[in-house]
Amino acid sequence: MLLLSVALVYSQSSALKTLDKYIINQDFENAKSLINKINTKKFNTAELARYNYALATIRLQDNRDDLAYNHYIESKKLYKTIDSLDKVAKINIEIVSLLLAINTNKVDYKPFLNEYNEYTKQNRNPKILTEFYIQIGKSFYDTIPKIALNYFKKAANENLKTNDKINQVRILQNMGATYSHDKIRKIDSALLVYKQALNILKNEKIIDSNSQKITSFFFNIYTNTGVAYNKKKDFDNALYYFKKADSIPLVGYLNKNKEILYGYISELYKEKGDYKKSIEFIEKQKVLINIINENEQKIAIKELDTKYNTEETKLQNLTLKTKLQTNRILLLTGLALIIIIVTIGILAYKNVSKKKTIAEQEQLIQTQKLESALKEQELHEIDVMLESQEKERQRIANELHDNLGSLLSTLKFNFQNLKRQNQDLKDKESALYEKTDSLIDEAYQEVRNISHLKNLGVIGSQGLEIAVKKMAEKMSILKKLTINVIPFGMDERLDNQKEIILFRMIQELCTNIIKHSQATEVNIYLTQHNKIDINIIIEDNGRGFDLKKVSKKDGIGLKSIEKKVEQMEGTFTIDSVINKGTTIIIDMPI
Repeated sequence: MLLLSVALVYSQSSALKTLDKYIINQDFENAKSLINKINTKKFNTAELARYNYALATIRLQDNRDDLAYNHYIESKKLYKTIDSLDKVAKINIEIVSLLLAINTNKVDYKPFLNEYNEYTKQNRNPKILTEFYIQIGKSFYDTIPKIALNYFKKAANENLKTNDKINQVRILQNMGATYSHDKIRKIDSALLVYKQALNILKNEKIIDSNSQKITSFFFNIYTNTGVAYNKKKDFDNALYYFKKADSIPLVGYLNKNKEILYGYISELYKEKGDYKKSIEFIEKQKVLINIINENEQKIAIKELDTKYNTEETKLQNLTLKTKLQTNRILLLTGLALIIIIVTIGILAYKNVSKKKTIAEQEQLIQTQKLESALKEQELHEIDVMLESQEKERQRIANELHDNLGSLLSTLKFNFQNLKRQNQDLKDKESALYEKTDSLIDEAYQEVRNISHLKNLGVIGSQGLEIAVKKMAEKMSILKKLTINVIPFGMDERLDNQKEIILFRMIQELCTNIIKHSQATEVNIYLTQHNKIDINIIIEDNGRGFDLKKVSKKDGIGLKSIEKKVEQMEGTFTIDSVINKGTTIIIDMPI
């Protein structure tokens, strides 16, 4: 009986390993056949969690997203009970990916993304951060593709640390789709990154156990390349890549992918005016849609049948379970004794190594404390410097308004009195008086404007968003320059000192645009995401510039801003194209 029990446990464990292998190779037919034969009654918590995770993957391939979601949730609960945080995090990010892919999804993906974010704070592994940034980028794809693109670039930077070719292809594929987005329409950039992705895929070194995944990537990139060419009205190239995609021997998601592809091809022929061909591919698409629906019905019937058989098997095994109970108790007692003996040996070994580890940790803690103290001192000095700068700005603004402003007001008043006392002036002298009066008035208004502009910082309860909007309103010039402010997620105030610094940066950059760019429109995007970081994008449609050719004098402001951003552990990026404008991106942790 003992041998039989051990054999059963080993058999089920072996079946799970075989199931995992089928899923990795995307051999879903064998995976479905095997999963219906597995008896889960002997499974422990970890095996049940693993079994549900496999079921979720299979249901996802069958386009049964609702069932996949339920199995993911069940697997996540089980992994939580055994404190398997890595598995929980992996499931969270896969649920996010699943929910973002559903067009009519009503389940909020953000709680799962937030859980994964908490995990990244404890584990700053570049691979984990790469996945996090990819999913955030996908979450912004439909609403604000520019921010999505920024997060895909952050994912690419993290992925460089791991040199993961598969993830590199995923990122390039997402970047290409974002460049092709109707709100961006940088089709040449999309085609360039698709080409880079194909070059990586054709490298034989990465075609190993992921061969089915590689095949799927080829299909998606050929399809997306066809879509990009179609948007350029280059129908010949579009059709060429659509046909290459259609020739790919897919295993997973075959019907769903081909249904989408035939929809694109039908649209292409419609654009060309070949309605006969367009209708032909619409019909092909309809056939696949019907097959998908039929498969879903068959899966539902199969699940009901499996459930019925499972209940019947439970009744048959009830008698056998009672007989085996006594033998299981004996087996568990023996195993417990073995575990106790092994545990005593392990504890003895750990006790010695633990003392050594504690000593090393204490030394490391002391080093970290010293580094932390130095860092705090440096940050304090920066804060003092910034506070002094802000006070000095405030003092200058007050001096301008109170002293020079009042002097100009008095001068204007006295001048107008002088003018009234000389009513019978000749025309030439009268014109001179009018011109001088106008110049005094202009100087007075200029002082008021400078005073107000310098005081547009984050004062009292205004906050960064309001201050930037007021600045934009002041700096906009009717029929010559429009400055738009587009906030997203700016629901909570930042630290006041940080708001002041960010406002001064934005003000300085906008001043540079007015001086040098010859732009007619400026967009300022302010995005605060999940209390993690703040993203600022300032783009103009001006003449652009070559960063390498910027003179030292003109580049002082940009270098100063870049240094401040780095001191605050942020990143500062400039993307400028001659005659096509400039985009400046600031990312900073909150």
